Order: sequence, then C-alpha cells, then structure tokens
Amino acid sequence: MPSDISTKAMLSGMPVAELQSGFRDAFGRVAATVGVLGVRDHDGRVLGMTATAISALSNEPPSLVAMVNNQNATARLIRERKQFTVTFLAAGSEELASQLSQPGQSKVIGEEHLEHPPGWPMPVLRDVTASMACELDTRFEQFTHDILVGRITHVRTSHGPADPLLYLERRFLRLSA
Repeated sequence: MPSDISTKAMLSGMPVAELQSGFRDAFGRVAATVGVLGVRDHDGRVLGMTATAISALSNEPPSLVAMVNNQNATARLIRERKQFTVTFLAAGSEELASQLSQPGQSKVIGEEHLEHPPGWPMPVLRDVTASMACELDTRFEQFTHDILVGRITHVRTSHGPADPLLYLERRFLRLSA
C-alpha cells in the first residue's frame, strides 16, 4: 500500500523519488542559521543535535518552534526530560556542527564546549551567537519529525556583532560583511 506522499505524487504525475530530490534541492537553496538543541541525559551528560528549522514563535510568552527528526536520540530525550537548550552556532563551529549532525557520530557534547551560566537549568555551548533554555510546552508529531514548542526561560546573546554559522546547499558558510 503506497504512503500518502506516494499516492499524491503519483496523482500529480511526479515520481516520488523526483519529488523528494526536488524538495531537498529547493530547501537546500534556503540559507539557515545552524542551531543546536541540547538536553541533559540521566547521567548528567549533554547530548546535542543540529537543526536549521528553528524559529521565533511569540514574544508573549517568549517561545520558539523547532522541527527535529523524531527518531533522533536527542529528540527522544527532549520528549522525556521536557526541557532543552537552543544555541545558534557562530562561524568557526563547523567541526561541532558536523559531529552533531552525522549519523554514527557521538552526540555527547564535550565539557570543553560547554559553560554553566549561573541560574540556568543546564549548560549551554560556548562561543555562540545566542543561547536559550526552554521548557517543552507542546509537541506535535508530523511525518518523520516532531514540531517542538519551547517556552523560553533564559536567554542571552554574544557581545559584539553576530557572526552566525550558516548552512546552504549542504555545506557550512560564513556570512560575509
């Protein structure tokens, strides 16, 4: 029995593989800031996953949405622990971004990459453009992904001009001034 996407693609006359490839290519042309969602596991380690589908939701209350693969171990832990951090990486963080995005690589974030802001519920990444701690408010499961709504409880930004790490056409880029 074909899936919904297969049925709709066949009805539109476009083969499923072609539709999926076109989808990846189209969204690959949209530059996005590289974010990392982090969560503390039962042993106190911080696990992370990269994400480019993160957006502000509301200022009242301060909140955001993040779309993450629901099969990812970090995503499963966020569902269980009901809290997470979001950091937007700065240029120069390509190695960490690659580690946290590649299947088979460790998702544990080493202590050398973390700092512990006073009063925050968990550590955050160092040398980033912005950091936020969130409580998981709502989770929607849609296809292969979870749509997470996080209520922001803590926030801070870097000093000086932002120098974000960007992702475009399946590679990391820096924003040129």
